[in-house]
Amino acid sequence: MSRSMAALASALAAVCVAHAGTLDGDLERTMREAGENEAVSTLVFLADRVDLGALKTELRAARVSLAERHRRVLTELQQRSAIAQPALLAHLAQLKQQGLAEYEAFWLANCVRVDARPEVIRAIAARADVEHVFLNYRIELIEPVAAPPTPAAQKTPAYQQLSIPEPGLLAIRAPLVWSELGFSGEGVLVASLDSGVDGSHPALASRWAGVADPRYAGHPEWAWWDGIGQNPNFPYDALGHGTHTMGTITGGPPGDSVGVAPKALWISSTPNWQGQIGEFVSDAILIYQWMVNPDGDLDTHWDVPACCCNSWGLVTGHGYPPCDQLLWEYLDACETAGVAILFAAGNEGAQGLRRPSDRATTDYDTCAVAAVDANTPGWPIASFSSRGPTNCTPTGDPFIKPNIAAPGVQVRSSIPGGGYGPNSGTSMATPHITGVVALMRQACPNMEIDVIKQIMYETAVDLGDPGKDNSYGWGMVDAYAAVKRALELCAAPCPGDLDGDGDVDQSDLGILLADFGCAADCAGDLDGDGDVDQGDLGILLANYGQSCD
Repeated sequence: MSRSMAALASALAAVCVAHAGTLDGDLERTMREAGENEAVSTLVFLADRVDLGALKTELRAARVSLAERHRRVLTELQQRSAIAQPALLAHLAQLKQQGLAEYEAFWLANCVRVDARPEVIRAIAARADVEHVFLNYRIELIEPVAAPPTPAAQKTPAYQQLSIPEPGLLAIRAPLVWSELGFSGEGVLVASLDSGVDGSHPALASRWAGVADPRYAGHPEWAWWDGIGQNPNFPYDALGHGTHTMGTITGGPPGDSVGVAPKALWISSTPNWQGQIGEFVSDAILIYQWMVNPDGDLDTHWDVPACCCNSWGLVTGHGYPPCDQLLWEYLDACETAGVAILFAAGNEGAQGLRRPSDRATTDYDTCAVAAVDANTPGWPIASFSSRGPTNCTPTGDPFIKPNIAAPGVQVRSSIPGGGYGPNSGTSMATPHITGVVALMRQACPNMEIDVIKQIMYETAVDLGDPGKDNSYGWGMVDAYAAVKRALELCAAPCPGDLDGDGDVDQSDLGILLADFGCAADCAGDLDGDGDVDQGDLGILLANYGQSCD
């Protein structure tokens, strides 16, 4: 027997098979197709992981600030990984020394990327400390629907001289937020996981946190993750996609007025998305792990973005099954830590939503954004915009998706090289929502993400079938109404205290449920929309257990 075969046999024999972990079905299929001598990339999730739902409830009851929430969540995640991972990592170190495995550990979801032959993967799955082993899928940028770019030299005099806001910004009433409510994203940091950003573009250059905020001096890596390795010190765009999406979030003077939150600062990243399908899910986890703590200091929060725009996803054609849970946990970790995660629904029309936008384990997971044509009266849904329903629910019953819509047809924004051009896609709609979240965070810095989402849903302009539907979701986002509602709730000392006793408790819940469905003069109308419905219940539950003192 060869030395490597003997080592492998020893490794297999050493594994405890009690309470064995589960091998994902797609991973089993991939290993069979690869053969026993071909290495397969996997993500090994340990059994001892943080209960993010319980932690979220605990933090809500404690009414902690956003900065304290961030510190406590990341501390818990890192400490749990430090306790749970050493035995597995020691085993993997031996396998690596023997040439049998490559690996990389993550604390954001307490998992480890393991690249190894099927025999080794099966042995690892059988360990008592392993819960589930997934295939490490490749991920894909959602390419926009083709539209001809407009070079900088072809800008109209109106845009050059007056910096008139784009039609999509007018449609969602962002300029009213700037002028009447006084919020334009100042003091808010936004992020994107995309193809990068042209850091020299006139609409974006002065807004890159790496130069705009002196606290980044000497540390460009806190504001830019270069997954390709082309320039780790200054942002660039490998494909052109990310400059367009970031422009819609925060682009503005001295460039054209293309962004929803033009005074917000930005950080960004570029995975290696050079081909149609680029890097792996593990690479996205690494970027999110950077994004939730760019400077590596748990006691600082100024470097952590309020929200992250995601214009990528997986479809069944990539071998990625509907409702697969691989992406869920590390996205939940980001949101529990206070970073809102927004996803493009996809450009597959009636074929359904991409992953993870198809997730509907709660009313808020995952926020999937549809695209409307804001250039046409009535704001029709884009033909390419992915439709619901989804069955990715705890019971498997259908759930209406997407969640909300925004302009996504012929959206004009920044393109690499200093110019501007139109693109279409849910990739263009999602940054509108990201910008609205940034405006809301400026208006109410400590507002919980679920409450932010509920406000956007409740204040959206209803389109299509009455109420929520499988094309528009709740409807077209209304930035002005959403920020105004956020201001009102933020000013209230304790939203949900209906009986005025200083606590949000069973008594308040009873008042709201007694009023549920009421359409006029309702005591339980917490969001001020004239009736008592799911939105009011969401606000009360978000504050349940709090003391108003």
